[in-house]
Amino acid sequence: MRRGPALLTLAVVVALLALSQHARKQTAELPDLRGTTLRTAQLTARDAGFRQLAAEDALDRHRIPVLGGNWRVCSQQPPPARYALTTPVTLRVVKTGEACPDR
Repeated sequence: MRRGPALLTLAVVVALLALSQHARKQTAELPDLRGTTLRTAQLTARDAGFRQLAAEDALDRHRIPVLGGNWRVCSQQPPPARYALTTPVTLRVVKTGEACPDR
């Protein structure tokens, strides 16, 4: 009886399991960031492993969110779930004290 094909099959299965576990490590749970300050949302997303973060004015007034403590997150794209760590995250924000738009 030849062992070659059986060993090759076993090696392929082991390699696929290792790749699967590696891919699992390259994903993370993106939490619900709505209602937090922009600063807290950015820190939370970075702590989860996401690095491609952007913020934009939810009221479309073309303001640039600079001081993260003065802005509140209204929505996020993508929504909370597990994603690849390379997934871009966009936070739509309003100034603290402003109401979020209905969308």
